[in-house]
Amino acid sequence: MDLSLQVLVDHERVPATDVERWLSLVARAGVTGVQLREKTSSSRESYAYGQRVAGVARELGLWFSVNDRLDLALALEADLVHLGPDDLPPEAARRIAPSLGLGLSARNLDELAWAQSFDPVYVGYGPVWPTPSKADAAPPVGLDELAEAVRRASCPIVAIGGIQPSNAVSVWAAGVAGLAVISAVTEACEPAEVVRGLIQARRTT
Repeated sequence: MDLSLQVLVDHERVPATDVERWLSLVARAGVTGVQLREKTSSSRESYAYGQRVAGVARELGLWFSVNDRLDLALALEADLVHLGPDDLPPEAARRIAPSLGLGLSARNLDELAWAQSFDPVYVGYGPVWPTPSKADAAPPVGLDELAEAVRRASCPIVAIGGIQPSNAVSVWAAGVAGLAVISAVTEACEPAEVVRGLIQARRTT
């Protein structure tokens, strides 16, 4: 699984009517995975939107994951479910869906140690910098702690939080396996250009 660049989407940032065009655009530019992150819709609405995203992602060869919702991940036949420390316990997800890939979030080094014990596909670490995409985000960890997380990790680390083309070089230099972004791409006037900038930053490290 190529973890280089995943983009998190919802129906407000990428409307259902624009999913095919938008995902095609960013996939050609270098996005490798897409995560469904619905926070305000009903389960029925999230499922309908997720069907659209999952279908397009598969057509484009992108891996597909669902944030927080194990039920939706199973219903949509996702590749992964992504869980945070306050979500469904990973051991429960493993018991219910042993073959489903697991991505986990960690906001500090203690949580990283916790997450690694479940042998996840990756751990999303951050926020690296302040982020406008999550009102209750934890304090930024910064680059030094991100690099320390990479050193301690027994699984791939994906950085998230406040990442832009202008600062991505320093994030890649920390040794991460990939980046996860929301507003940097979904709110960009030229999302493909932003994606290319994030990928190009890796080649300069």
